[in-house]
Amino acid sequence: MKHLLTVILVLAVLAAAVAGCGGAHRYDARLAAADSLMQTAPDSALAIVQAVCRDSLAGEGDRAYRALLLTQARYRNYITATSDSDINRALAWYRAHSGECEKLTRAFIYKGAVMDELGHPDSAMLYYKQAEATADPDDYFNLGYSNLRIAELFQSYFDNDSAVVAKMKTANCYFKEIDDTDHMITTIGAQGAYPNIIGWDSARIYLENAIQLAKEFNSIKSIQYQSKLAGMYFYAKDYVKAKELSMEIFNKWKEDCNEQQFYYYAVRSYIRLNLIDSALQVLPMIPEPINIVDSMNHCLIMAEFAQVSHHHNDYVRYNDSANAINRRILRESISSGLSETELKWEADKQITTLQQHSRANLYLLSCILLMTLAIFFAAFRLLKKRIRNYQSELNDSRLELEKILQNYEKSIVEFEAEQDRNRMLLAQKNKELSELDKKNRELESKHADIAAQVSNIVRHRYLAMRELYQDIRIKSKRNRNVVTLFGLLNDLSNENSIIRLTPKESFWSNLKISVDGEFHGIASFVEQEYPVLTVKDNHLFLLMCAGVSNQIIKLCMGYTNDVTASKNKKKLIAKKMGLDIKLDEFIERYLQRFTG
Repeated sequence: MKHLLTVILVLAVLAAAVAGCGGAHRYDARLAAADSLMQTAPDSALAIVQAVCRDSLAGEGDRAYRALLLTQARYRNYITATSDSDINRALAWYRAHSGECEKLTRAFIYKGAVMDELGHPDSAMLYYKQAEATADPDDYFNLGYSNLRIAELFQSYFDNDSAVVAKMKTANCYFKEIDDTDHMITTIGAQGAYPNIIGWDSARIYLENAIQLAKEFNSIKSIQYQSKLAGMYFYAKDYVKAKELSMEIFNKWKEDCNEQQFYYYAVRSYIRLNLIDSALQVLPMIPEPINIVDSMNHCLIMAEFAQVSHHHNDYVRYNDSANAINRRILRESISSGLSETELKWEADKQITTLQQHSRANLYLLSCILLMTLAIFFAAFRLLKKRIRNYQSELNDSRLELEKILQNYEKSIVEFEAEQDRNRMLLAQKNKELSELDKKNRELESKHADIAAQVSNIVRHRYLAMRELYQDIRIKSKRNRNVVTLFGLLNDLSNENSIIRLTPKESFWSNLKISVDGEFHGIASFVEQEYPVLTVKDNHLFLLMCAGVSNQIIKLCMGYTNDVTASKNKKKLIAKKMGLDIKLDEFIERYLQRFTG
């Protein structure tokens, strides 16, 4: 009996040693130093980790820690991942060592980040959910960060705004517990970007709080959320507030800002407030479009300029371009099946549970076997028959366990086959996206040429009309503080001392450049094809193409009244040019040569 107790005690000690093998690991001091700098100085952390040679580390635990820190530091320094080999090494080690809960959570998070950068958002979602499920309840940072990453995945790839708001709200609660201001700014501002979910007033309050918090800590994130708030006011038709918020960003941050949305809100607000001169001052300062959304906004601005200038054809053309770009954005947005992602997550969770149960069963069987051997050595003769019966039952259990493992392996094979099919489908989608991107670049190139041409036309027409208005002002005797075309024309009508206005040659030159640019050189064509026309006739033709009123034509050409201007226009087309059609039809037929 004493011998039996000794054997049992030895076996208990061995079992305790086996159970305690998953304790915390003591890591290399250099790696621990790099980890401490990861949030405040990620560039320094990356330099330290890269300086630590993998072969110089003592054990696999340190190598796994280095692989985790290297992946995290690269991500924090915006170095796009090209492989998941490092994070896989770390994840495999921490999965096998249950005492490293925090590092296992981090490994899941950055495995998800790497899968996102490699173009596998569904897999990234699964790993972020595993990180959330694995994290310790008191690990507020990793709980908040995993929820933030899930929300950003929903925002980028899955059409579920409610899920974005819910996850951002959860993440904000965790970051608030540890007073993480930088991430609190991100989560509060992100919630304010969805007024359709939380309501306009709530969204405004969230954005104002995010802006105030960012300004208190001198964070450049205030630009992003102030631009979103300006957009909300613009679409709520509060153009004065939208303009004020946009111009505040412009005046304070224009040298350091990569955001472009506020430029468009400023210009469009000026147009809606009928402050065209202010809009024209801001327009040349807008950077070149850097993405498809900026291209759409540029088309909307040009359409609104055309509308207030009463250029119906230009308005229709730019408005159609903006609508086409908007449709393409909607077409190209990825709408992955959320239910399928959730099913994969549940399947992976069940597989993990099955693995844990399998390990527990193996530990239990090992203990039972050890206890059986102890009993066998203590009372071999008395328990011989019972041991044989137990051995038979153990064999049956082993067969059952093997059957379970075979079914498990079959499930794994089916799961891998499904993953291969998904990869093939994703490769096909990537190919289609590449072709669409190529077409997009071609269209952007054409758009840039058209935008440059339109800008040149607008600039020369603006120079011509500004010079004309200046000449009118000089002719007028009144000293006006505010010069308007209507007021100047009244001066010309009411003051007998103003007999005729002679525009400068630079006015005609700028006007000709503008007309030629807009109508593919029609003014130069008319000069060559109709040599019978005098210089004055060509000037009248330029004014007609520019679409100015008879009052302006009378002023520039020296006619006595509007009726004379109208008669001379008809005379130029019908008699001097010998046309039996109107000017608009003549221009349309001329332009058909260039459109095929």
